[in-house]
Amino acid sequence: MLITTDLTIGSDPVLRHPQPVGKVPTTARHVDEVVACDVDWRLPSDTLRVRSGLAVLPTGTDGAGPVDAAAALRRLVRAGVVAVVPAPAAAARTPAEEAVRAGLQWLVPAGAWDAPETVRRILRRQLTVERDNANASARVLTLAACALERSEGPARLLREVAVLTGGSVMLVEPGGAEWERLAAVVPQALEQVRSGRTRTAAAPFDGQELVLYAVGPEGSDRVLAAFRAEGWPPYLRQLLAHTAGQVALLESSVRHRRDREALRTALRGIRVSVLQYLMLGNWEGAVRIAEPLARLGAAESGVGQVLAAGRGVVAVVACARGEDRAGTAAACEAAVGGRGLVVLCPAEPRHVIVVLAQETGGAAPLAVLRPVVRQMPGRVAGVSGPRPWSQTASAYGAAVRALTAAEHDPERIVRDFGGASLVTFLPAQARAWSRQVCAGLRNLTAEQRAQAEPTARRALSYGALRAGRLLGIDRTTANKRLRLVLETMGLDHRQVAHRAVADLAFQLADLPEPTGSGPAGGGPAAPTGLRSLVRQEAVVDWAARELGVLEDPSDPRLLATWLDRNCRAAATADALGMHRNTLAARLPALGARLRLPLRDQGAAPYQLLWLLVAAGHLPVTVVPDPVATG
Repeated sequence: MLITTDLTIGSDPVLRHPQPVGKVPTTARHVDEVVACDVDWRLPSDTLRVRSGLAVLPTGTDGAGPVDAAAALRRLVRAGVVAVVPAPAAAARTPAEEAVRAGLQWLVPAGAWDAPETVRRILRRQLTVERDNANASARVLTLAACALERSEGPARLLREVAVLTGGSVMLVEPGGAEWERLAAVVPQALEQVRSGRTRTAAAPFDGQELVLYAVGPEGSDRVLAAFRAEGWPPYLRQLLAHTAGQVALLESSVRHRRDREALRTALRGIRVSVLQYLMLGNWEGAVRIAEPLARLGAAESGVGQVLAAGRGVVAVVACARGEDRAGTAAACEAAVGGRGLVVLCPAEPRHVIVVLAQETGGAAPLAVLRPVVRQMPGRVAGVSGPRPWSQTASAYGAAVRALTAAEHDPERIVRDFGGASLVTFLPAQARAWSRQVCAGLRNLTAEQRAQAEPTARRALSYGALRAGRLLGIDRTTANKRLRLVLETMGLDHRQVAHRAVADLAFQLADLPEPTGSGPAGGGPAAPTGLRSLVRQEAVVDWAARELGVLEDPSDPRLLATWLDRNCRAAATADALGMHRNTLAARLPALGARLRLPLRDQGAAPYQLLWLLVAAGHLPVTVVPDPVATG
């Protein structure tokens, strides 16, 4: 798009205004076409009309032209001509005055060129200007594409357009300082563009020309405002309109990305809520929360069907070191499809929890998740055995134990087969003991029990920090509820042995009472002291079998010292005369042999405590019994 000032200014002008200028208009004119006239100042016979044309008059030998120059000039105006370039010999004052009266701009060649040479120079300059304008438009497109790829807003694009145009370009919206400044001077133009009644408007503003462009769909509140002291010629206005369209695309992309991220965040929150309900044993609440997921897409549609199954499997997948957990979660979702629930673990930043339906058997989850593990070196996975949904928390603990074993397994994926625990080998009298330990909880109000007891159980299983994250509460709240419950049971929440006793009491309380229990087969068994229970022959044999995997005779002593020092690494290392780093390396290795995640706070130290006490590596007196007499 060419304007006449492109031809008359600069170090090498093609045209100039005649001297003296007199009343000849010098304002810039927009030129789309350049045409050469015949000797009678007519357009070529195949050109009836032009759009914003620049007419170059013939040179002639004596400057002769039509008999009636004024009529010829008016005829050119009617044909769409806005400026005329005469031959040097025809640049007399009288035709120039006639051109002013006709509404034409009268320009003369800057050199002694004939008409064909003048046309060639004008066309060459037009080509240069059009190329520059095309480059500017291409620059806008390139910047917009880069901003779109980088998920950026339009700020950088607007700065570049301001440099290209030599003006000030900004995005304004109601409530901003610039909006208020514009509204005080051009309220009508601003409101028309904002409301969508017009796409663009122009007005003088503080000695500059202001141009406004609507951004986005009709009625969008955002407006592109551009100021320029020299005014906005048509080609720059076209560039601004082009910029407004690109800004609208970028704004739409930003909104879409923000909405998509909000949806993803909401979906992650719903998945975590489903998991939290399951961890609390509230299957009905989990089903109710999961219901909206079925309407959100194929990847979510199967969650309700999973929960409708009678039993389920929990798997924990740990991503590789340095790997973005989102990649692991995406791989799990692709492998599971709509047959499970994939949750970014709220407690461990490297873990992804996968909940699958599992009616019978146990090989299917391994087959589903094995490709996920093999896909990336460093990924490991632990899978629980099938359990009722009411025991999801127990299944999660089993998956974590299996994950510990998987770190040292060639396949890097291990299933927990539900190895026997202390509860399995205790006699029926142990359940009577647990009822006595838990009897004090009846002193709590119903509201306290509803809140504190489930939280305390999870805190005992996973530690207060992890339990709080899994249940959506802070660590302080989880610790307060744990302390309340254990104090009510007559135990100290700060001591690992006391926590082990509370955890055992809760496990026993969850077991169904066997039919015909009791001395005479018709009533509950009489309670027996805990210390005598854990030293019975069946328990001692179980402990010997479990500890048999330890190869070094010094291993039980190391573990016993660690528990006797309340799992404090520094005190344990000092007692053993060992460097802390050596202890930190040996504990996980021993835990892997025993399939106990000793690095984590939670139930693993309790299991180890019972093993060492039953095997005689720790005195039975380290175990407190809140119901024992004396």
